Amino acid sequence: MQTFKVPDSLESKYHGSGHALAATVGGQLVDIVYLADVLPDFEGDINAAMTDDRLAPTVRKLQALGSVHAGMLSGWEFCEL
Repeated sequence: MQTFKVPDSLESKYHGSGHALAATVGGQLVDIVYLADVLPDFEGDINAAMTDDRLAPTVRKLQALGSVHAGMLSGWEFCEL
Protein backbone atom coordinates (compact mmCIF):
# COMPACT_ATOMS: atom_id res chain seq x y z
CA MET A 1 0.00 0.00 0.00
CA GLN A 2 1.41 3.36 -1.05
CA THR A 3 0.67 6.79 0.40
CA PHE A 4 1.15 10.05 -1.50
CA LYS A 5 1.02 13.61 -0.14
CA VAL A 6 -1.47 15.88 -1.90
CA PRO A 7 0.68 18.71 -3.31
CA ASP A 8 -0.24 22.38 -3.15
CA SER A 9 -0.84 22.29 -6.92
CA LEU A 10 -3.92 20.06 -6.31
CA GLU A 11 -5.33 22.15 -3.46
CA SER A 12 -8.34 23.27 -5.51
CA LYS A 13 -9.25 19.63 -6.31
CA TYR A 14 -8.93 18.35 -2.73
CA HIS A 15 -12.13 18.54 -0.68
CA GLY A 16 -11.63 16.18 2.24
CA SER A 17 -11.91 12.46 2.69
CA GLY A 18 -13.38 10.17 0.07
CA HIS A 19 -12.67 7.42 -2.44
CA ALA A 20 -10.74 8.62 -5.45
CA LEU A 21 -8.62 7.84 -8.46
CA ALA A 22 -5.20 9.42 -8.72
CA ALA A 23 -2.46 9.79 -11.31
CA THR A 24 1.19 9.70 -10.24
CA VAL A 25 4.47 10.38 -11.95
CA GLY A 26 7.75 9.59 -10.26
CA GLY A 27 6.05 8.91 -6.93
CA GLN A 28 4.21 12.26 -6.90
CA LEU A 29 0.49 12.94 -7.29
CA VAL A 30 -0.27 14.89 -10.45
CA ASP A 31 -4.08 14.65 -10.46
CA ILE A 32 -6.96 13.39 -8.32
CA VAL A 33 -10.61 12.70 -9.08
CA TYR A 34 -13.18 11.79 -6.43
CA LEU A 35 -15.36 8.83 -7.41
CA ALA A 36 -18.44 10.69 -6.14
CA ASP A 37 -17.72 13.49 -8.63
CA VAL A 38 -17.78 11.05 -11.55
CA LEU A 39 -20.40 8.67 -10.16
CA PRO A 40 -23.07 10.77 -8.41
CA ASP A 41 -24.73 7.60 -7.09
CA PHE A 42 -21.45 6.24 -5.59
CA GLU A 43 -22.14 4.77 -2.16
CA GLY A 44 -18.72 3.54 -1.08
CA ASP A 45 -18.44 0.22 -2.94
CA ILE A 46 -15.12 0.78 -4.68
CA ASN A 47 -15.14 -2.68 -6.31
CA ALA A 48 -18.48 -1.97 -7.99
CA ALA A 49 -17.27 1.49 -9.02
CA MET A 50 -14.21 0.04 -10.77
CA THR A 51 -16.48 -1.86 -13.16
CA ASP A 52 -18.71 1.15 -13.94
CA ASP A 53 -18.32 2.20 -17.59
CA ARG A 54 -18.80 5.86 -16.64
CA LEU A 55 -15.28 5.85 -15.15
CA ALA A 56 -13.62 5.01 -18.48
CA PRO A 57 -13.10 8.62 -19.70
CA THR A 58 -11.66 9.62 -16.32
CA VAL A 59 -9.30 6.65 -16.26
CA ARG A 60 -8.11 7.45 -19.79
CA LYS A 61 -7.48 11.08 -18.80
CA LEU A 62 -5.46 9.99 -15.77
CA GLN A 63 -3.55 7.35 -17.77
CA ALA A 64 -2.42 10.10 -20.15
CA LEU A 65 -0.78 11.81 -17.16
CA GLY A 66 0.87 8.81 -15.49
CA SER A 67 0.14 5.70 -13.43
CA VAL A 68 -3.44 5.36 -12.17
CA HIS A 69 -4.28 4.31 -8.59
CA ALA A 70 -7.56 3.72 -6.73
CA GLY A 71 -7.75 4.63 -3.07
CA MET A 72 -8.80 7.07 -0.37
CA LEU A 73 -8.11 10.73 0.19
CA SER A 74 -7.91 11.99 3.76
CA GLY A 75 -5.74 14.35 5.77
CA TRP A 76 -4.11 15.75 2.62
CA GLU A 77 -2.89 12.28 1.63
CA PHE A 78 -3.93 9.70 -0.93
CA CYS A 79 -3.68 6.10 0.25
CA GLU A 80 -3.78 3.44 -2.43
CA LEU A 81 -6.14 0.54 -1.69
